[in-house]
Amino acid sequence: MWTGPGLSVENGIKTEQITEKHDRKQEKKGELSVIHISELTKNFDDICAVNHITLDIPDGEMFGLLGTNGAGKTTLLRILAGILEADSGEIQIDGEEDLFCPSCRKQFFYLPDDPYYFPNASMNSMIRLYGNHYPDMDGEEAQYMAETLNLDTMRPLRTFSKGMKRQAFLIMALCSGTKYLLCDEVFDGLDPIVTEVMKNLFKKAMEQRNFTVIMASHKLGDLEDLCGNIAILHKGGVVTAGDLRERAEHVRKFQCVFPDQTNLDRLKNDPRVLRVRQVENFITLTVTDGTEEIVREIRSLGPLFMKEIPLSLEETFIAKMEDTGYDIRKVLQ
Repeated sequence: MWTGPGLSVENGIKTEQITEKHDRKQEKKGELSVIHISELTKNFDDICAVNHITLDIPDGEMFGLLGTNGAGKTTLLRILAGILEADSGEIQIDGEEDLFCPSCRKQFFYLPDDPYYFPNASMNSMIRLYGNHYPDMDGEEAQYMAETLNLDTMRPLRTFSKGMKRQAFLIMALCSGTKYLLCDEVFDGLDPIVTEVMKNLFKKAMEQRNFTVIMASHKLGDLEDLCGNIAILHKGGVVTAGDLRERAEHVRKFQCVFPDQTNLDRLKNDPRVLRVRQVENFITLTVTDGTEEIVREIRSLGPLFMKEIPLSLEETFIAKMEDTGYDIRKVLQ
């Protein structure tokens, strides 16, 4: 049952009560930390699951890994958790490179997408088990949160639905008191209402103590309102990483209506025009670089109507990713 730095074990809702309980807790201070990954590579026979990944994950933040199935998210998390050993490359965590040392193990809680538990284990027994391994495990808080979410902590976990199990293990992960929390397919199996409740618990936990969360998902919606920085993985490599809203500040979108017979070929073929969507005379343009010149070009065509509109995060991702050959729409479920 040992799986690396941590143990790998896989409705009326009163969120106000949980918030109040968290607010009453004294904030825990910890040393700042950073995870540095350099040229990390892992192969399984002829399949390159992690392909020369380089990332810096800031301390005290929620960092997202976004990608479709097979992108390399799980393998990267398992390497970080000390379950797998990379073929090459380097990982430094707080300046240390030995992920298998006992002191490192107790700093990580790894929650896979399908957690393991003993056949007749209840949430209570798993809390006790975790408490034996993680010195700062807050069993009382885990019990309180479970009761507030109407989870029976004495009931065998095998009788829980998939969503109930996910809630239970997310609660135990948040209450583990570890410096690093790694979550694979973080909200998988949860309905939209419970997903929002769990997101609020993550936000509140981050306010209460200093720790770093790395959460992976194949859905942008799971990450976009939690993670300040997101890395998009594709075929084992990093397509892009960082605060993509900041990176796309120079990307703008315009909606226009042109007279009949207007020749738009020059505009459509301009390399600064990233996307063109046309429904009869109604045109939506996503543009970058030299925006003012593009605006003058649009105006020179005599539009009947022209208005700049804000980009959604999804559109920002699409605009940044389409020229890499990566279909970002696969993760916009």
